Amino acid sequence: MHSYSAVKPDGVNNMKTLTNLALVAFLMTSTSVFATATPHEHHHNNAAPQEQAQTYICPMHPEVTGNKGDTCPKCGMNLEPKATEEKMADGAMHKDHAHH
Repeated sequence: MHSYSAVKPDGVNNMKTLTNLALVAFLMTSTSVFATATPHEHHHNNAAPQEQAQTYICPMHPEVTGNKGDTCPKCGMNLEPKATEEKMADGAMHKDHAHH
């Protein structure tokens, strides 16, 4: 009678080892690919237009300018943020002319 042992032939163990090594290599490669493809921010010294100081003007006296919270010395109205040329070009309408 032959006795069967639980020992596997060397080819099976080598195949398992190669499969495990291939899996580990694949995981390491895919992880490094995704890590380098992650978007990130670049910080430059160039100031964006939105970061520039906001100019405030009187709605009734556009020649009067100031800072946020200031009032017009001529009429006492609160100064409002001045619309930039870019915003006006995008189709934004001055609120005083919205009814026309």
